[in-house]
Amino acid sequence: MPFSRRSSYTLTLAIIAAMPAVLLAAETDSGIRDALWTCTMENGQNWQCDQPDRTNPLADQDKGQLQEAPAEALPVTDNAADTATPDPAYQQQISGAWLCEANASGGWSCLDNQPTTGGAAEQSSRTSVAAPGNADSLSSDDPAAKTKTQNADLSDIRYAEQDWYPITGASKACYGVYIEPDSQLPAEDDDSLTVDADSSETQLGGLTRLEGNVELRQRGHFLRSDSAEVDQISNQITMNGNIQYREPGLLLRGSKAQTNAISGETVVSDADYVVHERSLRGEAKRIIRLKDNRIRMEHSSYTTCPPNDESWKIASSSLVLDPNRGFGTARNATLKVADTPVFYFPYIEFPIDDLRHSGFLFPSLGYSNEDGLELAAPYYFNLAPNYDDTLTPKVFTERGLLLENEFRHLNHYGKQTLSTGLLIDDTQADRDRWLVGIDHTGSLGAWSSLVDYTAVSDKKYFDDLGSSLAVDRSTHLDQRAETTYTREHWSATLRAHSYQTINDSKSPYQRMPQLQVSGNYGYQLGQEVVFSYLTDMTRFERKIDDLSGIDRVTGSRLHIQPAISLPMLWSWGYLTPKMSYWLSHYDLQDQVAGQDDSIDRATGVFSIDSGLVFERQLDNYTQTVEPRLFTLYSQRQDQQGIPDFDTAETDFSYQGLFRENRFTGFDKVSDNQQISVGLSSGFFTSDGSEIARVGLAQAYYFADRTVQLNGDTSVDTEDQSNYAAEAYWNPYSELRLSVDTELDRSGFNPLESNFKVRYTPSLNKVIGFSYRYRENVRSQAELSFIWPLAPEWTLMGRWQEDMEHSQTPEALLGLEYASCCWKVRVAARKWIEDDSGGREDSALFLQFILKGLGTVGGGTSVLQDIIGFKEREENDDY
Repeated sequence: MPFSRRSSYTLTLAIIAAMPAVLLAAETDSGIRDALWTCTMENGQNWQCDQPDRTNPLADQDKGQLQEAPAEALPVTDNAADTATPDPAYQQQISGAWLCEANASGGWSCLDNQPTTGGAAEQSSRTSVAAPGNADSLSSDDPAAKTKTQNADLSDIRYAEQDWYPITGASKACYGVYIEPDSQLPAEDDDSLTVDADSSETQLGGLTRLEGNVELRQRGHFLRSDSAEVDQISNQITMNGNIQYREPGLLLRGSKAQTNAISGETVVSDADYVVHERSLRGEAKRIIRLKDNRIRMEHSSYTTCPPNDESWKIASSSLVLDPNRGFGTARNATLKVADTPVFYFPYIEFPIDDLRHSGFLFPSLGYSNEDGLELAAPYYFNLAPNYDDTLTPKVFTERGLLLENEFRHLNHYGKQTLSTGLLIDDTQADRDRWLVGIDHTGSLGAWSSLVDYTAVSDKKYFDDLGSSLAVDRSTHLDQRAETTYTREHWSATLRAHSYQTINDSKSPYQRMPQLQVSGNYGYQLGQEVVFSYLTDMTRFERKIDDLSGIDRVTGSRLHIQPAISLPMLWSWGYLTPKMSYWLSHYDLQDQVAGQDDSIDRATGVFSIDSGLVFERQLDNYTQTVEPRLFTLYSQRQDQQGIPDFDTAETDFSYQGLFRENRFTGFDKVSDNQQISVGLSSGFFTSDGSEIARVGLAQAYYFADRTVQLNGDTSVDTEDQSNYAAEAYWNPYSELRLSVDTELDRSGFNPLESNFKVRYTPSLNKVIGFSYRYRENVRSQAELSFIWPLAPEWTLMGRWQEDMEHSQTPEALLGLEYASCCWKVRVAARKWIEDDSGGREDSALFLQFILKGLGTVGGGTSVLQDIIGFKEREENDDY
């Protein structure tokens, strides 16, 4: 509490400003009492003091009344600023006296207060003694405080002394909130000391005694008590009874306090405290507010539980809260749950804000049939502001010790992460296990780069060991590096991209390397004409040991695709003719017998995309009807012998019927001669938001389609396609339904459907359901949910079912109990580890979360697969 020496005399001088100098020299006279002046505050604002008898310097000595003195009797300095001034009513009582106050150097500054016409003497460069602020008022500039106030019941003052107020109509586990009053706090840059009290007595050069509602304010700090004594020589202030100390974000309360007016150190005895932003509270035998803003506590406790809740706390012999570092440090600490000791820490550090600091993170614990007991204890190294490291030793009782490490680095160009894992001599697998992951993104001017690389020792690494690292866990692990140069109308990308396949499927082709250059230019030739081009040069590699036929073919491809289009747009519709040419050259190795090693292909593609937009007003919506017509002509070209390096056939869909090519990549160009007709309708609110859309489309063919993927020798001879339908509906912002369907063209029977529902009324209420169906191919459903059963209880889970193969790839069910300061989760999981073998495993996870302290237990990575769980944890507002 940085009270300055200069201001420590303000109250005394405000009271004795009319002291005659002749009596200062006679201070030792036995007829003059030590108490020079006694004043009483009325209505909490104005000082009312006895009026001096100016006719007899020694009259009424028992009341401390003094006669005015000449100016030369008192030392005068040049600085009278930043000091306190008597109340104007009191100035009128002492009209004609000298007004003297302490200056910054500890001397006296005096002003001649001779009578003036019509009122009190003029005041200059002074701060008046202020009335106490309203403790119940809140800052109107703090949006968070406004939000809290809207939900808080300020009339319930059961714990108002600790700034805790219940939340009216609470629908979550925490039924209250800390609300910090700020009207009592002066500005941070205000060095002047403001003192209020109901009454006072002053001994010249000795003690000033203050009684009744004593309040001191200075430089963003506030201190109050029932009574106080100010020692003018030692600058020590002793306060007794109902102590309350405040600074932004902190409240201390106790029975007694001592503060030094120079160093600012404050000691509060038999105290409790509240740190508002982190919702921390606790008690201590003594709390010492050090001059460097640290708070040291003796025989103290720490918890994030609300008042009158002792679900958990850390009791320690010594506790230091350091806002400069953002951490608390406790020694000889015991974690107590329901007042029962459960763990002892000789030394522990915990965050009190979001700053980073080296130290152990909370351990995780789990159990599975194959791995046995799993225990991980991560340690975080805060190496520098722009890089850090996390080392996680993880013990499997049935396997051994796994060491995982994650190093992160950030600079002006970008960010990069190096992840590693190592398990020497896995006793279950009888081999060493390892993982390497590199993740990088960066940009500088026109240049940008990306690295996404993951490699593991064997296909079963993730199934057996899992990982706490942020790495790719897909079937084909990406091993990619690329750099891009971008200008206004063109860009170039150089890429190397390979994969590690960790199941029994065929590995994709590796692009080692690939160079892509693309551009887009618009010209005004009466009507805008758009010219674009794409050039792709790629070398394709693959492991071919276990492959046969055309799957063994590797080689190089040069693809050039210029295009020209004439987009015409109107408010009521659009028309876009486009012509492109596909030029490709292949140099191949291990070509199948009978096919050329060098292949050239040239194919022209012409399309016209057009549509109309009709609108009409409904009661609350605007409805559009949008017919669309798409004409496509692709030259037929023999493409036998060309491998499918990066090509696959797209799914049948509404939008797919309006594509120039029904294949992805550049290896196959569909030989389509067709017209696609579609009709869709959208519904819009007054602000332009689309809340619903339905669409139906069909293609009509004028020639057979002979171009297929390798291995498919069929010819499509139908003269029209099936119907493609799509629809989505947002009846309100929390609910979205969507479906896309392929319907049989003769009977409108559904052949393939994808249906999705998402309901998210809040962070703590999320339901997602999807169903995928293809006749005689797949029938799969997935349900994911987070739903409160009561404010404290939440059920969550994820379920996948493969009805076509009568399998359950994933089943997860968890139950969470959450109070205002702690949570516990239990989850059971059963899953298929290997799709080909159908091997199942099961696990039980248990987590304890002490809010503001950490998490004990495992299963977080599994729970993150539940839709909405990650967002819920990041916001932690439930």
